[in-house]
Amino acid sequence: MSYTSDFSAISEICTEKTFWNLKGKIIRLWQVSDFNGNMMPFSIEMVILDEAGDRIHASLKKTLIYKFRNDLFEGKCFSFENMGVTNNGGGYRTTKHTYKLNFQFSSKVKYLPALTITKSPYQLVPISEFIGGTYDTDYLVDIIGVLTGVGSERERERNGNMTKLNVIELEAGGFKIQCTFFGSYVDDLNSFIASGDIQNAMVIIQLAKAKSFQDKIHIQNCIGCTKVIFKPICDAAVSMRNRLSETVDTPSPLGLTQLQLEAKLILVLSL
Repeated sequence: MSYTSDFSAISEICTEKTFWNLKGKIIRLWQVSDFNGNMMPFSIEMVILDEAGDRIHASLKKTLIYKFRNDLFEGKCFSFENMGVTNNGGGYRTTKHTYKLNFQFSSKVKYLPALTITKSPYQLVPISEFIGGTYDTDYLVDIIGVLTGVGSERERERNGNMTKLNVIELEAGGFKIQCTFFGSYVDDLNSFIASGDIQNAMVIIQLAKAKSFQDKIHIQNCIGCTKVIFKPICDAAVSMRNRLSETVDTPSPLGLTQLQLEAKLILVLSL
């Protein structure tokens, strides 16, 4: 796919050019805190999706936040001009793209209300495939499943501070995986559980980090980056709900198991 001569598709972006122009939808937008205690974020990070369904990560560094922070909104479409490009590496990659973008002082952002991008913001990996051991854990993962288990909230020292944590279990296609939540994600979980509407509840966890413990894969939230959607209404959730309904005429509610989180696992996940 190609746009006009002025704008490139995300799939075309590489280091052959210094600056790139593109159009896309911000499907995830978050701030990275400055761990030195400063009020100003260390950076603003985002994932951009184009009309072809390709995605790329973009970073807005601290020195340029003042220039762009009021122009960027999750779920909206924009044109981006004069964006720098660099290699996409590390153990917390949000996309499979070889490269990622950096905002420059000369970059320009324009809101495009007429541009509609309907591609899914999620790249859902089946739990059966994810726990099979072949998934590259340097990449964050999107998972969907039925909530089948919840642990007991507790506290743990993390990054020098005491933080709340809890664990949930998701099931899809007969396969299960556990996800550990930290901090405000525990508050969101508590609010959802307190609502009482949790029978056969679907959950999507977007951009979760995978960690291995005793030959088993677990996932956990990344502060700020991960997004948890309780009872999503997207096409994938509707499809999974329909499959549940087709198994029996009247699907019986899946009861929630009380989960126990091992002390050694808590230590691994807290690192």
